[in-house]
Amino acid sequence: MPDRTSIEVPEPHYTLFNATRSGQPEVIVVNDALLSFPLAEIFPWHLVVTLEVADTVENGMPSSTESAILFQIGDEIESTVLTSRTEHGSQNALFLARSTWNVQRELLFQVHDPETANQALQQLLGCRKWEREWSYRMANDASREAAANVFQLFPQANGPDA
Repeated sequence: MPDRTSIEVPEPHYTLFNATRSGQPEVIVVNDALLSFPLAEIFPWHLVVTLEVADTVENGMPSSTESAILFQIGDEIESTVLTSRTEHGSQNALFLARSTWNVQRELLFQVHDPETANQALQQLLGCRKWEREWSYRMANDASREAAANVFQLFPQANGPDA
């Protein structure tokens, strides 16, 4: 029987940042419970789902109507990714962040089994015509370099959530 590891995934806790990326304003919500998650190597794949913003206001940010559409689509994608399970029935993905900037919204996850996440997203992509275009990319990131830009926001934080 193969060795199994039992882990307790931390309850999500979110911090909101108003930041800039590449000179553009960015609004990003980060699951800061993952900052101290000790078994990061169990979720070594970095998944980014990108939704295209169609109706913008200043600086490429979505209008309030557009934001509602993006939340509806994003919530469905997030649910699909987070409810996918490993072959042992364990949680396959962790929500890392949601970022809105430069005419796009990004949903970021850390994933255990990339094939499980890929199958779930492929099925979701093909199930209907979506109101907004979206795509995804996933890469092995055991060193957490891709997530580092998200976590580097915390030393800059001010206030009670810092």
